[in-house]
Parts: sequence; C-alpha cells; structure tokens
Amino acid sequence: GVLVMLHLLVYLFTLWTSRRDNLLSVLKADSLKIYYEQFYPQVSIQPDVCKQFKAHFNRLYGRRSYIFPIVLLGVLTALAVYAGIETLLVWNHMAGSTARALPGIAAAAMAGAFLWIVSDEFDRFRKRDVTVHDVYGYVYRILIAVPFGWALAPLMKDSMGVPLAFFLGAFPTRTLFTIGRRLGAQKLGLADEPITGSAELERLQCVDKPSAERYLDEGISSIVQLAYSDPIDLTIRTNFDFNYVIDCVSQSLLWIYFQDEVRNLYKLSLRGAQEVGNLVADYQKGNLNAKQDVKDVADLLKISEMSLLVTLDQVAEDPYTKFIQKIWG
Repeated sequence: GVLVMLHLLVYLFTLWTSRRDNLLSVLKADSLKIYYEQFYPQVSIQPDVCKQFKAHFNRLYGRRSYIFPIVLLGVLTALAVYAGIETLLVWNHMAGSTARALPGIAAAAMAGAFLWIVSDEFDRFRKRDVTVHDVYGYVYRILIAVPFGWALAPLMKDSMGVPLAFFLGAFPTRTLFTIGRRLGAQKLGLADEPITGSAELERLQCVDKPSAERYLDEGISSIVQLAYSDPIDLTIRTNFDFNYVIDCVSQSLLWIYFQDEVRNLYKLSLRGAQEVGNLVADYQKGNLNAKQDVKDVADLLKISEMSLLVTLDQVAEDPYTKFIQKIWG
C-alpha cells in the first residue's frame, strides 16, 4: 500500500513540477502569442501572456486533476490492505471469530494486480511518465482483477487455479484483455481478431512502436492527425518531451506531401517541414547551396525542379510549418 501511493505523491510534488517548469521555460512570450493565435484565436491575449498560459495550464492539466483518481486509488488500496491482513490472519488461525478471509483465487488475483501496479509505477517513475489516465488505469485494474481471475481460473485444473489467478493479475491490462478475448473466442467458436499491421505512425523516422501506441492512446492514429494536432496539448497528454513532439509534427507535415519517399530525403537533410521551410527561405535568397540541394532532391525523386519547388512552397507556407519554425527551441 505504501509503495502504491508513495510513487504517485513523490511524482506529483517533484517530477511533475519539474516537467511543468521545463515546458514553461521553453515557451516564451513570443512563442505563446503565436500559439494562441494558431490554436486559440478566440482567446484575447493578455499583456502578461506567460501568466495567462500558466493559469490556462493549471486549469486544464494541473495537479488538481490527479486528486480524484488518487483518492479513489487510495481508498481501494486501503480496502485491499485490510482484506489482505484479515485473510492472512484467518489462514494462520490468528484471527477472531468474526474475521473473514478472501477465497484463494480472489486473494491471488488481487495480489497479482498490485504486483503489476507497483511494477508499472517503478517503470513510469523512472521515465517521469505518470498521467491521470494511468492512475485511473490502476483503479480500473483493481476493480477487474478478481472477476478476471475468478472467470479464467476454472478453465485450468484445480491445483492451478490460484497460481493462474496471480499470474493473470501480473499481466498488463491490455494483455489481460487480449487473453480474455482469445479464450472467449475459442470457447464460443468465434474467429479471433485479425492481426493488424504496424501503425501508420511508425513510418515516421522518430516514432517507434511504443511511441505509436502512446499516440494511439490519445486518439492520434494517422500521420495527418499528428501533423495538425496541438503540440502543447499533445506534449502534456503523452508526457513526451516538447521538442520530440514538435519533431514528430514536423516530419508528419512533410510526409503528407511525399509519403514514404520522405525516407530518401533524410540523407539530403530534409527530415521534416521545418528543414523544408529553411531550405525554401535560403533558395529565395539566392543561396547557391540551397539551389544545389533543390536540384539534388529533384534528381533523386526524378521530377522537375519546378514541380519540386511548388511542393516545397506548399510545405513551407503551411501555417503549421510556420508555427513550428517560430516556436522551435
């Protein structure tokens, strides 16, 4: 019980504050004015825009949003601790006549759930990655642990019921649901869900499978959605570094126009829309290196320089590209 609650409280009053301050330090007054003009045009920008954004941040993403799920988790943890103590006392013949014990399967399933919760907290604490959604996930996991263990344990031999309930509880929640669906499909004679390919987001150089899944959890399932998302909101919801999110958005904006051909442009220093904006600006100034770069890209893609310049101009003139260039760093 102490391990479950301690990580969350330490995170909120140390690491969470550090992440908030790091984000606020990156977003200067000029950047915030551009941000509000781009994503909140209906909001009147106050003279002290930094103070305005801090209030905006605390209202939407502040520590207060953690209060209810942490209190709920604390109540469930306390009840589980009490039930566990009573159960151990009864099993060891040390309890009073009114004490009650949990059935073995229920106790094992609950213990497995807390094993996974503490393990997940260790991992997230190290990565400074605990969101409100994660805390609600812990609450949900405690609530479903016993029903899952009770439902699936009878499928095994009697001697394996309690160990299975514990080991099922130790699986991540997503894996637990996968196991449940597959067993249900087998017993009901239904076809299992088809195996899907890798997420579209993984086509970007900067996005691996765990990162793609994190974006998917926040409703970002396509590269176009990522390209036109609010990067500050996405940074807070995913707990990614702000500059990483900006880089993902930049690459997404370029991918829209070149799709998988964009991989051929990496060696020419065109990773994303931000680099394209810089190249177009240099080209318009008559920079010889920029003109050579445009020629090399056109030759690589086997299109005319004029056609390439039209596309590069579209990328560079995109309002989201301009926003990224102004807010970067």
